[in-house]
Amino acid sequence: MKSLKYLKFFMAFFLAAALLFGILPSCGGNMPQTTGTGGGDGPAGAQDPGEEQKATEARLGPELPDGIVFDGYVFTVLAHREDTDDWLTPEPREVMSEKENGEPINDAIYRRNSVVKEKYHIEFAMVANANEKTMLQKSVLAGDDIYDAVIMLNDNISAIVPANLLTEVSKLPYIDLGKPWWDEAVTSMSVAGKNYLLGGDILILDNEATSAILFNKDMMGELGMDLPYGIVKEGKWTFDRLRELMKGASADLNGDGQMTANEDRWGFVTFNDTLHALLVGGGGTLAQKDNSDIPYMTLADSKNAAISDKAMDIMYNKADVVNIQTALKDFGPNWIYGYEAYHGAFEQDRALFIWVRMRVVEKFRGMESNFGILPMPKYDDSQKQYHSAVNPWSGVLLGVPKGAGDLSRTGIILEALAAESRYTVQPAYYEIVLQRKFARDEESGEILDIIFNSRVYDIGAIYSFGNVFLDYIGLCYKSDTNLASYYEKRSPAMEKDIAKLVDMIKTMED
Repeated sequence: MKSLKYLKFFMAFFLAAALLFGILPSCGGNMPQTTGTGGGDGPAGAQDPGEEQKATEARLGPELPDGIVFDGYVFTVLAHREDTDDWLTPEPREVMSEKENGEPINDAIYRRNSVVKEKYHIEFAMVANANEKTMLQKSVLAGDDIYDAVIMLNDNISAIVPANLLTEVSKLPYIDLGKPWWDEAVTSMSVAGKNYLLGGDILILDNEATSAILFNKDMMGELGMDLPYGIVKEGKWTFDRLRELMKGASADLNGDGQMTANEDRWGFVTFNDTLHALLVGGGGTLAQKDNSDIPYMTLADSKNAAISDKAMDIMYNKADVVNIQTALKDFGPNWIYGYEAYHGAFEQDRALFIWVRMRVVEKFRGMESNFGILPMPKYDDSQKQYHSAVNPWSGVLLGVPKGAGDLSRTGIILEALAAESRYTVQPAYYEIVLQRKFARDEESGEILDIIFNSRVYDIGAIYSFGNVFLDYIGLCYKSDTNLASYYEKRSPAMEKDIAKLVDMIKTMED
């Protein structure tokens, strides 16, 4: 996993020096190995690491054979392309970099690639397409091997995996999922003992798709509120505390007697997706897996129903919460105005809290007011740890196309890239971009440890059995609280989709 607590104490000076002198930041010590669920009995992030854990350790390297070179082979990655106002760049940033230009992530990618290129005598190429799913399918069905790896939007995985377009991960030599540069939270996406997906330090957008909450520090001070960092680290950041704080922030700024998205001040600005992020934050999921690794629906069980009730109490509170997707009447039918209202409410000091996927943080780099970052709240303070949903729309995972060339070569290159990314790409993203450039305070850096060490891939949301993800968050349009009725109507379709997926994966040839 990507816990980088040790960097706060050792790498701060080193990374600054690296940026100044062009030093490769590749010898910063071994990062603590953590799980994808923020393991431990106490609240995630509640304990500061001990001095021994803070101390630097020997850098961990991949267990790969020596003396192997690939004679100028061009390792080609097929990748998604997503043009949306939410993202700063339409193509993934984690694959290519032509030269150093002073931007931390770009330069880290360049240095990482240079290390791997020099060691294995290879080059890198990327093909980005708005429909990587179709591109992948055409390639596999044609029997060619032009792509060595594919970076897929989570939204496309439900079509890609059962279409038998990917290589099962256990068939990839040298990929060691026990190493900390691979994200073990992705194992929640396996079905019937088969896993076709990889995530971890080689990627950035899995971090950037992780749910969190931003808060306006200056506004909080003006309203006489204490910053919530302390209650987060005490494990007491809950649905009830969020409701309590957001209630004191809303105001009819223009005095017209109505609360509008693009003119008044709100306690909390959300999307429909926030409902699912709150469900996961409260310890729930749309689906789980049994002891045979078979998915089953959990949406309507008592735990999830209780979490949904509380989450809906927050989402449907029209006095303090504006859901941008249900407030289109305030800014017209053009969706771009929705983004402007969403970002603008926070940038213009008209929102105390705003739900984000972490990538959106970069949209506020020019914001004058200071802001901080929080994890999604817990259901209540008896919940042992925080949980951070990876958004089913905007996240990505990595796979190897079925019929790709030399799998040993692919495994070596991917393992080398992932290991090197742990000491170059992740420090650049985590320490420089978030903690220093955008988050603006030391406390937010500690909160990032909690957020990224508690990521959850909800298999029910990503596969959206019976269209459950869209239907669930779509309840927000009518402030519909009747979850039991919805589930009763739609559960046959959900169960049918699960059975179809399981049958297809069980019969797929490896």
